[in-house]
Amino acid sequence: MERNFVITKIKSVIYVGPEKYTEKRTVFRKELYYNELIFHYSGEATVYFNRQQLQTAPNTVRFLPQGSVSRYEVLRRESGDCIDVFFCTDRPISQEAFVLPTHEVSRMGLLFKKLFALWVSKETGYTFRCMSLLYEILSQMEMQEQRMSGGLHSIDPSVSCIQKNFLGQLPDMDALAALSGISYSYMKKLFVRRFGLSPKQYIIQLKMNYACDLLRTGQYTVSQASEQCGFRDVYFFSRQFKKYMGCPPSVFAKNSAEH
Repeated sequence: MERNFVITKIKSVIYVGPEKYTEKRTVFRKELYYNELIFHYSGEATVYFNRQQLQTAPNTVRFLPQGSVSRYEVLRRESGDCIDVFFCTDRPISQEAFVLPTHEVSRMGLLFKKLFALWVSKETGYTFRCMSLLYEILSQMEMQEQRMSGGLHSIDPSVSCIQKNFLGQLPDMDALAALSGISYSYMKKLFVRRFGLSPKQYIIQLKMNYACDLLRTGQYTVSQASEQCGFRDVYFFSRQFKKYMGCPPSVFAKNSAEH
């Protein structure tokens, strides 16, 4: 997360209750006009944002960067409520979306509630006080990020090996962990903390992202994309694709061609 930025404007602060989105799947627009910072009080969902897959749960903060979006979908396992802050900065906070669990749960949740209450009150000086609260929230997030970052980059050798070889022959999980000098169980724990996915899920996600790139070109059939991504069984590939991307590969290819 970038630290040397200035908040130039808070556009809106809204409360979203569980009755707002009752469907399991919601597709959002392809352009975010503002940064979004969302505190989730309840509910669980998988968020597909560009080429990322994020997991939201109670007491997590989700950041979405301003700009164009190739994909923004939410698949809900359980509806919940949140407070969403829309704001602008003089430079990007982060090029990527992220989800941050909050250890100071009561404090962070209370800060968002204070910010929302101030915003809707429209009392004299509320804009400056809202700015102050948003800076305090971001300060808490930075401290939380620093606490979490300790040890997370120790898996860099394993991550690098996966990124270079996910389409070919990868070492087994124990050998991957050995590249970083740790056990597989500890590597798995660090992967989940860093990416929100286990190592095996991370590998499949890379394959699915590559499959999307192939299908978008319109030059590969589903079977060809499956083979290129290292799947011997096209039916297994299709099931995995639907699980991770929310629709079958044939539908994804058709929709990509129409756009």
